Amino acid sequence: MDNKLPNPSRRSFLGAGAALVAASAAGAQAKSGLPAELQGVTVSTVADALRQVGRDPMTLAMTPDIKPVTSARSTVIGPAVTTKWQAGQGRMTQDDVRRNMFEPLDAAAAGSIWVIAGGTERILSLFGGVIGAACKRNGMLATVTDNGCRDIGAFDEIGFPVFAKASVPYGPADFVKPVAANVAVVCGGVKVNPGDFVAADIDGVIVIPKDDYTAVMDAAAEVLAKEQKMHEKIASGVSLTETYKI
Repeated sequence: MDNKLPNPSRRSFLGAGAALVAASAAGAQAKSGLPAELQGVTVSTVADALRQVGRDPMTLAMTPDIKPVTSARSTVIGPAVTTKWQAGQGRMTQDDVRRNMFEPLDAAAAGSIWVIAGGTERILSLFGGVIGAACKRNGMLATVTDNGCRDIGAFDEIGFPVFAKASVPYGPADFVKPVAANVAVVCGGVKVNPGDFVAADIDGVIVIPKDDYTAVMDAAAEVLAKEQKMHEKIASGVSLTETYKI
């Protein structure tokens, strides 16, 4: 199993020139999927960067009811591995779960983020602590779903972030089942293709189309540097009028 991600940047990482899971920045990247040079980038930074490159962040941000249900100590950014669930497809079988969840997750690259489209407005637990432990073991960064999950304490114990609408103690039973993996899905109102980058933190979840990733991260580095200068001015006593230019 190849657990290396392709290097998507040119000057994006301020000269870091390393893949997202490079050994030289393993400690920082294990938490966020980013090299140390961009550890300050947040979902809000990404939204500003998307606008700078001509993309509307409002169309790429998932609905605000998708929030961290675990402790969200930092921003995670990584390419999407997707699972599509659907209602009205009959009883879920072990083969459905194997093909559309277990095998894709075991093959997922380290540094990726599992995106689950629940296929129903009814909130159900689509995964729990055992599957989360496997994701963590495989080096995945987080899970994002427009539905529900359970075993929040277990996720917090292993430090695996989950972004969802809610936690509930019961599974899907025969109401929905996983029908496809690594296909385009709509999650939180946003289309997510396999390999699109997903950024998630306490402010929400936003999608970076894979073809825009390099340009967006270039712009994010510039936004980050500009904001750092503004923080330094504020700390030194400069007025907001002089510091913050709209």
